[in-house]
Amino acid sequence: MEPPTSEGYLKEVQKRKDRQSSLLDRYQSVMESLDQGVLEIGCGHGHWLTSYASQNSDQCCVGIDLMKHRVDKSVKKANKNELTNLHFIQAEAIEFIELIPQGTSLAAVVVLFPDPWPKKRHFRRRLIQPDFLDLLASRMNVGGKLYFRTDHHGYFDWTTEHFTDHPLWTLDSELVWPMERSTYFQEIKGPYQSLSATCIQKSAK
Repeated sequence: MEPPTSEGYLKEVQKRKDRQSSLLDRYQSVMESLDQGVLEIGCGHGHWLTSYASQNSDQCCVGIDLMKHRVDKSVKKANKNELTNLHFIQAEAIEFIELIPQGTSLAAVVVLFPDPWPKKRHFRRRLIQPDFLDLLASRMNVGGKLYFRTDHHGYFDWTTEHFTDHPLWTLDSELVWPMERSTYFQEIKGPYQSLSATCIQKSAK
């Protein structure tokens, strides 16, 4: 990692600010409508969230993904089904969540088959980290849920441990998945494990 005063580091900081500024210009109204809504991180081709949004027309549903071609396919699904409560956006998870207004309280966050980063030297790149859970809790309803599913046993154990140890979250003893819908990644993956956790206190982050 480059030192925080290096030219390369400062350029990356500026790129991040530019990306967030662009997101805010284009999607501020969507972010403001996410109160009591649902966010899917890593929406893939949009199968799950499109089905969910069609059954929950009273909720704002937003799916984000880093891959433009996935987002494009997802947007086509939303348009085809004429779902005005559904939005797909190309964005990095933390950069997007930071832009959600502080007073917003998400009802649920769904994470389906995230990159497990299986090599130990890459564990720091995994989405589920203490700082991420702090940030997410600042935008969650008290009682709001995070739903997580993976086919990687190591990442499942990692996520279980992080929720168990985190003061703002508690693992649910019983898993009630919000809606079952086969997805592209679920079909190509092997056996998977699922968990859910409840936000028990909002973070001030």
